[in-house]
Amino acid sequence: MTQNAATKPARRAALALMTFLGAYFLTAIPILVLFGFRGLTFLIPIIAAVAAGRYVWLHADEMPNHLPAYIFYGAILFCGIGFAAGFLGPMVLAPEANQGPLLGIFVTGPAGVVIGAIAGLVYGLKKSRRGER
Repeated sequence: MTQNAATKPARRAALALMTFLGAYFLTAIPILVLFGFRGLTFLIPIIAAVAAGRYVWLHADEMPNHLPAYIFYGAILFCGIGFAAGFLGPMVLAPEANQGPLLGIFVTGPAGVVIGAIAGLVYGLKKSRRGER
């Protein structure tokens, strides 16, 4: 793959940031629902998000070559995008709406997981059908 050297760091940073947000969302909600703010439970989602973001940052040039990885990457990437758009968008566009960020937590984040998993599945099936690895 030949890419413009100027767009490569921007693409890598965007992927890492969206993966960070997706991993944080996917781990924070269940942990906070199950355990609340007891002890150091707030650190677990942060550690998971940093680990996922770092992994994507280091391996952004390597694409997975099996279907479950396509599904996982699609789900976590679209989750990050949906969560960021739904959480930050209402704060920017309608700051007087006190329940705006809940859109990202309950609607666009989970919808991003589902849409991303489906997109990853379709992409992986198309790629395997063409015989690419």
